[in-house]
Amino acid sequence: MNALRQLPEQVSAVAADLAEFRGEVRAESAAVREEIRAGDEETRRQMRILHEEVISRIALLGEERKPRRRGKR
Repeated sequence: MNALRQLPEQVSAVAADLAEFRGEVRAESAAVREEIRAGDEETRRQMRILHEEVISRIALLGEERKPRRRGKR
């Protein structure tokens, strides 16, 4: 009988623990999402830089391949 009397207190304690745990999980999830966003932005920045480098290299290759016209003799 004594165990049944303690049950509401135990349930309340578990409910409080769950509420605290949910708050912690939310905070950690938000932090992880922010880290992912920051990593995505850094990746996009690096990709833009690489894209610009590739375009520049292609332009240089195009200039090197252009036939040079010689004047008429």
